[in-house]
Amino acid sequence: MGSLVSLGIDELTLVLSVDKNRMAQEWEPGEKPKNAWELKAEKIINEFASRAGLEDIFGEKKEMEARHPQGYSVAYQYGDNPFYFTIAYHPGHPRMGIIVKFSAYSWAVYCKKTSTNLIRFLHTVKSDAYYMRLSRTDFVVDYQNWEISVDCIYHSLVVDGRLEIQNADGKKNHSAISGFEKNGKASTFYVGSRKEGSKLFLRIYDKKAEQEEKRGFRLQEALYTDSWVRFEAVFKGEYAHQLTDILIQTDEECLNYLIADKMAEKYRFYDLETKKYTDFTTALLERSKQEFPRLRLESTRDNDLICSMLHLINGSGLFSALYKCEQVWGEQAPGDLLENLYEIYNSTYTPNDDVKLWVKNHKAVLGKQKFDGEMGFLKKIVNFKDIGGEKNGK
Repeated sequence: MGSLVSLGIDELTLVLSVDKNRMAQEWEPGEKPKNAWELKAEKIINEFASRAGLEDIFGEKKEMEARHPQGYSVAYQYGDNPFYFTIAYHPGHPRMGIIVKFSAYSWAVYCKKTSTNLIRFLHTVKSDAYYMRLSRTDFVVDYQNWEISVDCIYHSLVVDGRLEIQNADGKKNHSAISGFEKNGKASTFYVGSRKEGSKLFLRIYDKKAEQEEKRGFRLQEALYTDSWVRFEAVFKGEYAHQLTDILIQTDEECLNYLIADKMAEKYRFYDLETKKYTDFTTALLERSKQEFPRLRLESTRDNDLICSMLHLINGSGLFSALYKCEQVWGEQAPGDLLENLYEIYNSTYTPNDDVKLWVKNHKAVLGKQKFDGEMGFLKKIVNFKDIGGEKNGK
């Protein structure tokens, strides 16, 4: 068998959510508010399961007895299978949303039985009943029967210093590299942190050895290869959210181009002696036949004013006052209250020295951030804060 380069998706986590205010308006009078989210969550799960065909593919829905996702107290499995798949939510925390977790094994089985891929799947399960986005997706590049080894790459990066990892702009990746050695040889190493809050890390490991040792579901494939090195990039949080939008806008036949593009955007292995990319990076670049939007994190910003606004929403009692006015005097009352508060502010408020000092310290930075952009950022936080277990490092 000749050398092969394969691209794919390993495990993935999807989050389904609803706007809390819209959700409250959908219930009939007399229903208890504390049950609203539970009822909504169950309806969403049934909607998603129907669109995904989960019972036809995996089996009958049942409560999961163990291995709930961290922070989620109600979890379901479908059928009795040797792989991990669950849909879960917490009755008391609607902002955590509904989490849908596919292991690598369950995702492989699902794709095989439905002849689907991630792009088609996202379109299939899309619904007006919920918002949907990835909170984690793992892109993989498999090098089978290549004359490369995990140990050689690791030592060339860490010991010899011959290789360095660059991004698409040619900038060096300064992430920490941690390896696991056995008998003096590294069979697995990580680029970047796997800790809570991490948005991206890369795992490079001997997939052949892993399948043989764990008797994995791709064991037969491993036995028929001379070598198998896997590069597995784990995109989480904001990166996974951006990938959701990119995937939805990408044609199915271009999925492998997207995987190659994102892997090559973040991880290019450069030989400092030859001044060229390594053969395996060059092979990856040859698979990247289309450009896609870059993945970017929010730039460092001054969030102090946003924190004050969040306090107005969550802790000051302003929204409860708006609600009370609406219930007593009707829909127009909240707007009238805000207008009167503005008049009172305009005619009576005098800033103290602490407020003047705050403006002096923050005005220059905040002035570079557009007000509309700040309001959009505020809405994003309010709607999606802690969704998908991000607070728990999911």
